Amino acid sequence: MGARTKIVVATLVVFGIGWPVVALGPDDGIDRPVTAVRQAVRVSPAVTDVVTVFNSGELRNEVANQVVAAARSAGASLAFGRSASVGMTGLYRGASAVQLPPQGFAFPMGTTVLPTEAVAQTMGVDVAQFLAPDALVMGALSAGLRGAQAGDTALLTSGSGATVTFRIAAVLPASRVGGAEFLMSNEAADRLGIVRLSRVVMWGFPSRAAIDAAVSANGLVSTSVRIRRSWDPADPDGTIGMSETKATLGEFAYRVNANGSVSQDDAWLNASLPGGRELLNGSIPVRARCHNVIVPALRAALAEVAAERLAATIDVANANSFGGCHNARFNRLTPDSSLGFLSRHSWAMAFDTNTLGSCLGCAPPDFATRPGGCRTVQIFRKHGFSWGGNYLTPDGMHFEWVGERRDNLAYPSRFCPNVAMGALTLENTEVGQSRLYQDDGLFAGQH
Repeated sequence: MGARTKIVVATLVVFGIGWPVVALGPDDGIDRPVTAVRQAVRVSPAVTDVVTVFNSGELRNEVANQVVAAARSAGASLAFGRSASVGMTGLYRGASAVQLPPQGFAFPMGTTVLPTEAVAQTMGVDVAQFLAPDALVMGALSAGLRGAQAGDTALLTSGSGATVTFRIAAVLPASRVGGAEFLMSNEAADRLGIVRLSRVVMWGFPSRAAIDAAVSANGLVSTSVRIRRSWDPADPDGTIGMSETKATLGEFAYRVNANGSVSQDDAWLNASLPGGRELLNGSIPVRARCHNVIVPALRAALAEVAAERLAATIDVANANSFGGCHNARFNRLTPDSSLGFLSRHSWAMAFDTNTLGSCLGCAPPDFATRPGGCRTVQIFRKHGFSWGGNYLTPDGMHFEWVGERRDNLAYPSRFCPNVAMGALTLENTEVGQSRLYQDDGLFAGQH
């Protein structure tokens, strides 16, 4: 990240009612840092309508400038957010260990970073009060998985490899922290070397219509930019967060090797995966090494694809040579480091096939164009898989287990929308703020 961007992170933090207010002139933007000019009065309770904007990978300057312009025109407040997967090498209660990974390993922890002022406005002052340079908030689901509680100490690995100590100041439910495992302030993130901007958060606009009009007028409605609103309906191809993944598939410890490869602890591997690739269906003879929990759903999906005579939509030879489920590695869109994002294939929860015609970045994926391809996508959704063809960077080869039926959600997907494939049985409802940050630690602005 260049020096100019670092200056912006420090100065263009937030503008709006309730905390230090930044006055934006007509020429101000992310390339021209602005400064706080007056102190306002805190507002409580927190706002309910929040919009996040991001692109794949690190937030691009042109996207940030467009969001600044949209916020200005709509009268909204904004803040820049960051995210990372941070390795936790120990959890202590006083001098006693609560959770320790094997020597040389760490537990991957999804981490959301927001300015304290933005947390106060969007989550509440009662959440923001717990954030400090040496203190963070932990999501309740993640805390329950390891027996953590407020007052415990977490040892985290920085980007330089140093161990940094943090106090868990509070344990709060997903509805309060947006689904994050760890929520921390900019100052805390700086101690870990998390400097990469990942999103812009907006709130305080006069109406939903006003912010929608502003983002559209400023060129943000694009296939290369994702806009997520707290009032959006459930996306059939949305994924589950880090905490939910661990709750259902277990939590592994990992190690980054000298050559950049990833190793996982043997205890998790032995408990979660078969010894090697196994045949999943006799009619569609795919062999893959998948997590034991997802195998029944994957078998059922393939069986229904075969029963509907859609076997030709699955490239078996390709799946057996280049696809499958388990592959311990970093996400291809993120750096290989202690702050990199581990691929969902590390959990063996995603099945890849058709890696040529539906490759990462292929638009449209061949599942969306070949006869019966969208029906195969719908069948996988029915059996609890989201489809990567509608990710921000299309990944049509990728079917990711989410553990719930997704073929009955009406949603304007770019490719293979459910609304084009028959009657829908489940009415969509607003998902609220509880899932805005649940992907942090898993993706770099992908969904």
